[in-house]
Amino acid sequence: MIKTAVIDIDNTLWQFCDAFYAELKKINSAFPLVEQWTTWDFFRPFCSEEQFLGAVDAVHVRQDSEEFRPYPEAKGFLRSLKEQGYRVIIASHRRTEMREPTERWLRAHGLAFDDLHLSFDKSVLFKDAAVVVDDAPQTLEKAVANRAIGAGLLFPWNRAFAGNGFGLFGDLNEVLAYIEGRGAESGTRK
Repeated sequence: MIKTAVIDIDNTLWQFCDAFYAELKKINSAFPLVEQWTTWDFFRPFCSEEQFLGAVDAVHVRQDSEEFRPYPEAKGFLRSLKEQGYRVIIASHRRTEMREPTERWLRAHGLAFDDLHLSFDKSVLFKDAAVVVDDAPQTLEKAVANRAIGAGLLFPWNRAFAGNGFGLFGDLNEVLAYIEGRGAESGTRK
């Protein structure tokens, strides 16, 4: 049976929040620092939802720019999953119009994957997932509810959710070790 790993892009394979912060500062110079983003609606006093989503798109449309580099361990992380027999689905909350720059970025940096899923509902992939790696605690909770191993990188917005059945770590090497350890604990997963 093929094991599936669903892997997020933003704040998982690269530091999206820094580029995003730069875009948000263009809208309102009073935006709080990334370290202060402890809730998902942190932007509300500083801009509209439409402006917020426009800032997200402004980064995603330039995803393939040389300025946006993956985390140093991202390539090895994905390669290790593939070597362990996982089918890797890169899944991101992005409009489908962002597919080309996203694919170019993944390929330009040698990031191994089998499929690219762009939508605002990643959970449609979870019924067959053995592993889900994401920074959003709500996404990880849904993954764990579907019996997947859930893990991600630790950020201010997910810190309060640590211990909710998924692991949060400092880098992708620690995430990989967690996945390997959890997989060994429970035997073969989907």
